[in-house]
Amino acid sequence: MGFSPDDVRLAVRQLTAMVGQGPSQNLQQEYEAGLHPTLLAYEKVERSILQLPVLTRYLVGAQSFLNPYANYFNIYAAHRSVYMVQLLARSIDRLRAAQTLGLDTRLNRLLAEKKRDAFDAIAFEIFTAARYAERPIVRNVAFLEETGLGLTPDMKVDFRAFEAFVECKKIDRTQDAAIARRNEARDLLNPVLASFRESKQSVLLEVTFNEDPDVIEPRSLAEASRVSLQSGCPIIEQRFTVLARRLPPYTSDDLMLFPSAQFEQERYGYRVRSEWIGLVQHAKPRMVCRSDLPPNLQGGMPTRLEGLDWDAAAKWKVGSEEAMAKYRRFAFGGVFHGLKQIENRGLNSTVHVWLESDYYSGERTDALKDLRRRIEQTQGCSFGWLVVNETLFDVSPKGRFDLVEHAHTIQGPSAVTQTAVVSNIFVWDGETVHGEFGEGTDLPDIDDDSCTEV
Repeated sequence: MGFSPDDVRLAVRQLTAMVGQGPSQNLQQEYEAGLHPTLLAYEKVERSILQLPVLTRYLVGAQSFLNPYANYFNIYAAHRSVYMVQLLARSIDRLRAAQTLGLDTRLNRLLAEKKRDAFDAIAFEIFTAARYAERPIVRNVAFLEETGLGLTPDMKVDFRAFEAFVECKKIDRTQDAAIARRNEARDLLNPVLASFRESKQSVLLEVTFNEDPDVIEPRSLAEASRVSLQSGCPIIEQRFTVLARRLPPYTSDDLMLFPSAQFEQERYGYRVRSEWIGLVQHAKPRMVCRSDLPPNLQGGMPTRLEGLDWDAAAKWKVGSEEAMAKYRRFAFGGVFHGLKQIENRGLNSTVHVWLESDYYSGERTDALKDLRRRIEQTQGCSFGWLVVNETLFDVSPKGRFDLVEHAHTIQGPSAVTQTAVVSNIFVWDGETVHGEFGEGTDLPDIDDDSCTEV
């Protein structure tokens, strides 16, 4: 899927017209001036002061992609917004053309939703319905509403020879356990980095935790970091390993977007698409504000970096394979509930599960194969297909937006097609390539010169 400025501009215009609701010009200007830096935050990580509908916020983020040299530009938030807005515009257009029953009810729920995970769950139903509606063997798709008489699937799909039902389940973007571990790591590393600020030393730490961060004393990690910095060698303790090195003075010929994947890669050798789970950073930056802002838009947060008076950062990961297995797990309860909703609902009925992954967690092979084993052991579980739509979002150091999707399919006893009628939901363009179940297919880095997407 392309995301040139023309593509995004068209999608924003189309989606706003389709739903009859978009951000005001004042809100857009205030966001790009940096007056609402938490507007696009994921509430499980950081709560936005303005409790606006999610669709409004996604439209603001997508529109900001068209003005990256504004006083404030959050490239990570714009990334997700650009994809979601384009997918919604394309999907709604397809469903409107097919005169899909129940679409307006879904759109009304979408417009009102203020929680990201709930919004994305409704959007996933719309994306999935559109993918079915475009299939030549599908005659009609209709959204269904709960009747109170039992478990109701999300939609009914009429094929030429039979009807099937489809249920969509969205796994929360970030598991509570993963958020707790990130918070523990941040709380541990913050005082360690602050100790270097007192001595005005710019350092980079590479920390591997062998136990949960909340059982490690900040003082012991800070002391080990200082010893490593002096010796140039990693310090290996039972609970952690740390390697510290000095950072040179920061220089740049251009005003760097800060934060950004480019800055994090060039300064710290950190990238989301890597083994590192997270980056904790302290800095005393010199930021540049736009000089042409009118008085009512001044005072916001700028995102262009002129220089650094001091900075320190820590890349961290988990060394224990047992602990890493916790990051790869996901809640099976929603999957089995979805299977219940289509049980004995006819041939080829399907459950789609949207699972967002992180690059550091690696392949979810064990977790997905465990899911398949549990389904095979469940007595009387009659379904056609289970499709796990695993997505990975990334912003590359060159500022390219990437969305990778792996569709993992499990054939059930009531399947009548050789493959799932719909596998990929998010990647519409190009040929679908299937790898081994639970592993997906190796794809080139989007920054690779051989990769043509821009």
